[in-house]
Amino acid sequence: MKFLFVLALIFAVCSANLQQDVDRLVDYSDLYLNLTLPSKSICSSAASKASHYASCGCPYVWGGTSCGCGGSGGMDCSGIVYTSFREAGWSGITRVTTTQFQQGVKCSSCSPSNPGACQPGDLIFYCFSGSNCPDHVTMAIGGSKAVECPEPGQDCHIITPYAENYYGCRSMC
Repeated sequence: MKFLFVLALIFAVCSANLQQDVDRLVDYSDLYLNLTLPSKSICSSAASKASHYASCGCPYVWGGTSCGCGGSGGMDCSGIVYTSFREAGWSGITRVTTTQFQQGVKCSSCSPSNPGACQPGDLIFYCFSGSNCPDHVTMAIGGSKAVECPEPGQDCHIITPYAENYYGCRSMC
């Protein structure tokens, strides 16, 4: 009898873990199976739109995805990426930094130590918290520059990618 109880307990634990694994697999398959990467022209257009927002006084707003420039609305780091790609015509981009990092392909040579290799639309990721990484994203716009929406109290702006807390790079095109 004890053997049957142990066997039933093992089966229950394995079934629970299996269901969690299946649920996770379904979540990831939704993310990847529906993913089609945009053309280079869409990436260039997204970089241009992000550059516009970073130059027009768009404030940082956590969770924000719209900016009328000059102070109305606002965006956070993943919001400017999301909005710029969607306005450029690609609806496949996800909304938050951690899932954006799962998209595209690893950049072959774009990095803060080689910003000239970054193509418009490449996403450069950072980890500042030490957990739940990456937790910050910037978008390359060409010319060794990127856009970022850094934190409350600062407007989105154009930067040279920095090495501090660099996490990785993903090419969307």
